Amino acid sequence: MKLTVKIGIAAAIAVCLSLSGTLLAGEAPSREDTEKMVDRTSVTVSTITFGLPDPNEDVPRFTKAENLAKAKRLLDVAGQRGSDIVCLPELFSTKRTANQREAEEIPGGETSKMLSEAARKWKMYVMGCYYEKDGDKIYNSVAIFGRDGQHVGTYHKVHLPPGERDYATPGNSFPVFETDFGKVGALVCIDIHFPEAARSLALAGAEIVFCPTMYSGPRESITYTLYKARAIENNIFTVCSNYSQKQGWHLGFGAIINRYGEILANTGKQEDVATAIIDLDEECPMAGIDKWATRRPDAYGIITKE
Repeated sequence: MKLTVKIGIAAAIAVCLSLSGTLLAGEAPSREDTEKMVDRTSVTVSTITFGLPDPNEDVPRFTKAENLAKAKRLLDVAGQRGSDIVCLPELFSTKRTANQREAEEIPGGETSKMLSEAARKWKMYVMGCYYEKDGDKIYNSVAIFGRDGQHVGTYHKVHLPPGERDYATPGNSFPVFETDFGKVGALVCIDIHFPEAARSLALAGAEIVFCPTMYSGPRESITYTLYKARAIENNIFTVCSNYSQKQGWHLGFGAIINRYGEILANTGKQEDVATAIIDLDEECPMAGIDKWATRRPDAYGIITKE
């Protein structure tokens, strides 16, 4: 029987994992690594929703230091639950896309340092989304840190909405990262609207796709549908992290969704950590149909035309 849990911060469950070593992105696991792999039938996944002030309060009044402190506290909750991997919301350390002036090098900046320390402390993978400064370019990036605190890899948000295009550079690929339990990928917010993005990750072998977002209403039903659809059509787990407001536009809904499009755990519309234990070896919901062999890429040419 699959066990799923959604536990409030005050009732975090402490589970200790003893596993060291991390595979680099794209690196095949060695025999030693395989022997150390966690049980793929019980991978503990967590996602975080950040609370925001009500609409009459000014979000930017929160400093970067305060955001990092909050993230550290919530990562500790995920760590106490024995999480194998955890995801934070889009631009969690600065909030709002206009704060690109806070961009930093990855993995050299203060945000990277905090994420690395949390990953090493709890021996879990940590995925954080924040602005990256790379030479004269700025990217909306998702950085992943391994159980030993080392930087595993980075994804650059590919689809930028009009406002963000003014100061950020779009990425142009969908990398997949190797962990000791399987391959994972990342998308950011509006990326989820493009089925080609999630399909690219699935074709590259991703089994879980993490989606840091800052979605706001009135798009609650759209958001639910998109994450479920991407999970079902690609036979992957999708995990979204978001912001919440009790009286505002931000939706909350940090959720873990299985291959059937079922919600295993959900933060609701509040600041919280949602956790679920998932089975990556669970039988494919399209049993009896080899969906990849049934694909017809030769018929999809129009998709790649501008």
